[in-house]
Amino acid sequence: MLVYTIVEDLRDIRKQLRLAMNGVISTSMRQKGMNYKLIFGVPIPEIKHIAVAHEPDAELARALWKEDVREMKILATLLFPAGSMTQEEALAWMREIPYPEIAEQCCNNLFPTVEQPDQLALKFLADKKSPFGRMCGFLLWAQLFKKNLAVEKSRVEAFLAECMCTMHPDVEAGAAASSWQEKQAAVQALKFFGRLSPVNAQDALSVIAEDGQPKTEELKAYYDDLQFEFAYYEEK
Repeated sequence: MLVYTIVEDLRDIRKQLRLAMNGVISTSMRQKGMNYKLIFGVPIPEIKHIAVAHEPDAELARALWKEDVREMKILATLLFPAGSMTQEEALAWMREIPYPEIAEQCCNNLFPTVEQPDQLALKFLADKKSPFGRMCGFLLWAQLFKKNLAVEKSRVEAFLAECMCTMHPDVEAGAAASSWQEKQAAVQALKFFGRLSPVNAQDALSVIAEDGQPKTEELKAYYDDLQFEFAYYEEK
């Protein structure tokens, strides 16, 4: 795509976002701590509607990603051609994620299309210096299980081991306490993993409490949540 065409596309996208702008949502997001240069306050369904009007293009997506604008970053995850992003670029984007919402959109729309996404998810989990590395790793696993994509058995075992580290950090040995966002993402991944089979469901519950007896109130809440989830899907 020629440079001038990308510029025109960016101008057109800005115009569409301006027309869809919601000042109430924009103000609310700023009050919640989002400090983008610009927030149009456009809901996700409308952003997806805008994306449909444009052909997927890697250079356009990269240009959108560079903008310090909430909606443009989300559009970037929707307009990067599926299967075109390398793991190296995915890691670079992950390290540039500014807020949890963008982490979610990257993992919903873009990262599952990268080659060997299960390997990519483990690379995310290994990047403990990035604020959203482990959150993205678990959110990506959640999408892979949700879509029932083929994953290597050894990588699933590594995923379960990482869940154990998140839910039972060895703080006394120097491990950092897991963030709330990381734990929520891990539980979400365990839910989709457990839905796939009764054996998986038991493995997921064992991550929280191997003997069926959670050791803290927080772990009990996660355990009960997973039990309810798996019972519901077993009945279906």
